[in-house]
Amino acid sequence: MEFSKRSRQKQVLFIHKGESVKGHITIYFSLLLVVMFSLLCTTIESARLSGVRVRCQSSAYLGLESVFADYSLPVAREYGLLMLDKSYGTDNPEEYLLYLKNYISYNASVNKELLVKGSDFCQAQVENVSLKKEQIIAGEGGVPLEKEILEYMKYAMPAGLVEWILGQLGLLEQAEIVTTIFEKLSGLCTYAEKVDLAIHRMHRGINQVKEYQFNIEEAAGYIKDSIDELDELYKEYEETKEEEEIEQIEKEIHILERSIALNVQDLVQNHTTLLEYNNYVAGQKKQYSENTQLVKEMLVEMEQLFEEGKEKLDKEIKEIVDTELSNIRLYSAGEGDYYRVVDGTQDLAPNISILESNISQLSPYMSGGTGGLSSVLDSCISAMGSYRLDRMGLNYKDQAASGKGKVDIITFIRQLLGSGLLGLVAENVGELSNMELILDKVYEDILKGYPYGQEDIIRQILINEYLLNRFGNLQEPAKDKLVSYELEYILAGKESDRQNLASVAAELLMLRSGMNFIYLLGNEQKRAEAEGLAILLAGFTGMQGIIKITQLLILSVWAQAEGIADVRELFAGKRVPFTKEDRTWKVSFTNLIKQNISDLFPITEEGEGLTYQDYLRLLLLKAQRPERNGRVMDLIEGVIRKEYDKGFSLQECVTELVVYAEFKAKPLFVMLPFIKGNTKEYYQIKGISSYSY
Repeated sequence: MEFSKRSRQKQVLFIHKGESVKGHITIYFSLLLVVMFSLLCTTIESARLSGVRVRCQSSAYLGLESVFADYSLPVAREYGLLMLDKSYGTDNPEEYLLYLKNYISYNASVNKELLVKGSDFCQAQVENVSLKKEQIIAGEGGVPLEKEILEYMKYAMPAGLVEWILGQLGLLEQAEIVTTIFEKLSGLCTYAEKVDLAIHRMHRGINQVKEYQFNIEEAAGYIKDSIDELDELYKEYEETKEEEEIEQIEKEIHILERSIALNVQDLVQNHTTLLEYNNYVAGQKKQYSENTQLVKEMLVEMEQLFEEGKEKLDKEIKEIVDTELSNIRLYSAGEGDYYRVVDGTQDLAPNISILESNISQLSPYMSGGTGGLSSVLDSCISAMGSYRLDRMGLNYKDQAASGKGKVDIITFIRQLLGSGLLGLVAENVGELSNMELILDKVYEDILKGYPYGQEDIIRQILINEYLLNRFGNLQEPAKDKLVSYELEYILAGKESDRQNLASVAAELLMLRSGMNFIYLLGNEQKRAEAEGLAILLAGFTGMQGIIKITQLLILSVWAQAEGIADVRELFAGKRVPFTKEDRTWKVSFTNLIKQNISDLFPITEEGEGLTYQDYLRLLLLKAQRPERNGRVMDLIEGVIRKEYDKGFSLQECVTELVVYAEFKAKPLFVMLPFIKGNTKEYYQIKGISSYSY
């Protein structure tokens, strides 16, 4: 019994102990459950926070996308370009920030302004939106505008256009190089004329020197005989006692002394005349040297231009230009002493010295006296023995040119151009547009000075093609715009259609004249015709320098005359080939000499070649980017202001925005009482977002 009682007691004790252990395990698992639940909530909150960040980031991007969807419809409709008007048509240039913040707010808070709200685990709100960077369409030298145009044109480039333009560009560069070199001919001609005139006068002067008849020995011998006779009279005077004989001898002595003095004067006069002839030749030699030096200096500029551009010239043109420059240097710059000026005048200075010395010795005897005169005469005769004429002479012919008279086509063409090019190239000037451009500001001035990077020719070709497709010109005038000839304004930037058209006509004339000049330089027959007229204009076949330069001038004005005919064809809507051939050349030399405008510039039937728009395409390649971009902006802004919104400004239009956005979001899963702790009341979420067209 006792054993059983103790056994029960132990059993009870065991049971109590077992119950105590079970209670401790329950508390442990409860604490563990709280920890695990807190960890789970924290993990969920962390995942939620990542989602909130993504929501905020996407909200900012969607907000930007929504704002940029409000692009300027007038600009898109008129020009196919996308840009955001920041003012939204108001006077507030920051209006877009209000729209942006609103768009972001709706995307961040899905229940905003909903009557029936759904679940929103993000619970994010936009706090602030500020601008970090904006790309103004009119900023950076107009590069953003170029980018928008390229975006528009990237699928619109006509096949083969780039290859065609690049092919023409090489010829265009050649025309510019040749024209630039030879446009200095007018200035060079002035000095070359002085060179040839000096040669001509030098040649005449040398002939005068050589033809002057002067025998010093004969003249000196006569004077010596008179001196001997005078000495005899003096002896007789001393020996005579009769007064009457003395008076007679005195008279004879006086007459003889006077005769000797007069003969010395004649001798000095001969020396003086001959000295003047020699000094005249020396003066012309000086003129020749000075003007050949001026020709050399101008030639250095021309040859430098040739050196810089000769790699772009075709072999044949390069050889022709090199030959012409060499001819000018040979005939007008003293190179190689073609006229033998050095050899032909080498005795000039010694001869002048001899004459001056003789004059100096003889001059004291011009007023009388014979003491030592015989010795002086002997000295003069001896000195004149060294006076040389045999080596004097130039490589020059003083022969009048044959012909019926002069026909100065150079002056004729210059007078035509001076009277107004537009009247020459437009058939009906009265029908041309008179519209004038009135602008509040000129973007060209704003864009000047921007440091552009390396220009990509293909990109510029694309931009120019856009301009050709979107803007009016002489052949396809714009309707209801600021001006009718928009492309001409882009090229010239003048205030009226007629001024712009006149400037473009001058550019076309220069381009066509250059190409025509290249053709003429390579055409032997036409060069020979020009040389024949140059001989008539120069007046003397011996003046080789001026003949060569005049020949080039004639070719230049002939090329201009053909250029005028070309521009007339283009203005009339005809085609003109970029490179000329014999069959496409219009202005004959005969009609050029006749100087009859009606025969000189006829409008022909439709031919082959390039259109007016094709030539504008080439001129646009030469346009400077600040001027071109600025003038395009002038037209775009002006048209939008005229037709849609008077307050529109491209300086308030953007193509890219970078914004800084701040959000706040409430914690959700870490706000339970048992895990709240030091949790922040709000999360702060910040980020930078960007968007561009």
